[in-house]
Amino acid sequence: MSDQIFVQGLIVNGICGCLPEERTAAQPFQVDLTVDVDMDAAAASDDLVDTVNYADLADRAAHLVATGNFFLVEALADAIGRSALEADRRIRRATVTVTKLHPPITHVVAGVGVTRTVMA
Repeated sequence: MSDQIFVQGLIVNGICGCLPEERTAAQPFQVDLTVDVDMDAAAASDDLVDTVNYADLADRAAHLVATGNFFLVEALADAIGRSALEADRRIRRATVTVTKLHPPITHVVAGVGVTRTVMA
């Protein structure tokens, strides 16, 4: 399947990290989510009911970041991917990149993070 829907550059503050300062103060995360779906029906009908709603995907991901309490970005990325699969049975695979935009490291970086793919 080569059809994909994506949410790119979703910025949400949340609690995720192992250090004490990461456990008490929310920090910004960027979420990039791509889901594999068959778009044939939507392309033919031009009707939202025949596709996956990317606004719903963004809402689910934002909710998990904002209300979750994860130690590892790996676990956060997995939760976002699994939530996408639960959102719509037409989604066969979800690939999630979670970037910690202000990591507690001594080097200057644009971010650190993980990419996780989950399948139905």
